[in-house]
Amino acid sequence: MRHAKGRIRGLRHQSGFTLVEAIFASVIALGVIVALTTVMQEASDAREQSKRGAWLAQYINGVAAFMAAQGAVAPANLTRNGTDWLKSVDCGGLQPADNYFLPCEIPNDFNGIYGLGQPQVVFDWSEPRVPEAAISFGVVLSDDGNPDPYTASVLAQEINARLNLDGYQFAEAFIVDPAVVNGAAVAAELQQANLRAFVDLAIESTTFVRIDGNSIMRGALISENDSWAMITRDENGVENAEPVEPTASLNVNDTYIRSVDAWASETHELAEEAYRVAIRAPLFVSNVRSGTTISKPTCPSPLVERVSAVPAGFVGGPAPNDPRYIAGARTRVVDNGATYSIFLDLLYDGESDFQTVPAPPDPASNMGLVNVTIKCSDP
Repeated sequence: MRHAKGRIRGLRHQSGFTLVEAIFASVIALGVIVALTTVMQEASDAREQSKRGAWLAQYINGVAAFMAAQGAVAPANLTRNGTDWLKSVDCGGLQPADNYFLPCEIPNDFNGIYGLGQPQVVFDWSEPRVPEAAISFGVVLSDDGNPDPYTASVLAQEINARLNLDGYQFAEAFIVDPAVVNGAAVAAELQQANLRAFVDLAIESTTFVRIDGNSIMRGALISENDSWAMITRDENGVENAEPVEPTASLNVNDTYIRSVDAWASETHELAEEAYRVAIRAPLFVSNVRSGTTISKPTCPSPLVERVSAVPAGFVGGPAPNDPRYIAGARTRVVDNGATYSIFLDLLYDGESDFQTVPAPPDPASNMGLVNVTIKCSDP
């Protein structure tokens, strides 16, 4: 009996130990489930932001393609709302079925994602050779209806990674106006989470003059053709390739160029017009380190130089061996007269003041880069 009682007492003790193990295992399992749920939710949010960012980027690409197709001729409507106007007539859009700028599946109001409605684009064709477009998507909201700067920043990053532009186009999505350099103003714009974008286009133009045929014309030569007006060839049908060559060249007193309202003899005016067109294109686009000094361009009157500086990337922590979370980032442009100095300021988690990333050769100079664009623009 004494042996049996001891056995029963041992079983009771063993039963209590198993219960503690079960409770401990349940706590661990619950923690694992919570962690997995958080990771899965974050992954779901990232996929959603990537998908929605792709929608917004496709819209900007469509606006840029429309501007390129429009050329120097301003459209009849300089303000457009929604996305349908870029789509094919097959799905209620305004573009030809074989030449549309946006797929039909992109919602007209992006399905109200993040509180956004119909986008609005305002075109500026006041300078026909360098049209611009200002795009407003609206304020990005969180689930509780408040401005969400973090999601707005992620969307802007997703958009800019997907922009597909050709030629002399330049476009960017942003929530802080690149022209704003004051720290308080930057912080205020950042908190507003107002997602915007712009497209800047310099139209590339090449003129060819040719003639085909040997008839004697006694009246005005009128050509109705979508390609060439005149093509010059020698008696063997070979087109002239030399700039100064009597064979198969065009001999006229002068030529009037309607697009610039000038005669070919006024070569200096044509050259000046070409210069005015080219000078408005971005002159410098690069990623630089904090503390970099960049020379100002020489802009013809009345154009003035413009500089845009936005953070291109940065690493948390004031030093490579001191990693920390980033609470904010901003750029500063210092006007030195003949040059600009570009600085990147980072706000680390738990601190109240921004710290400037040092310039090379400081080892910490590799903690961030700034994307800088310099161009000549209208005042």
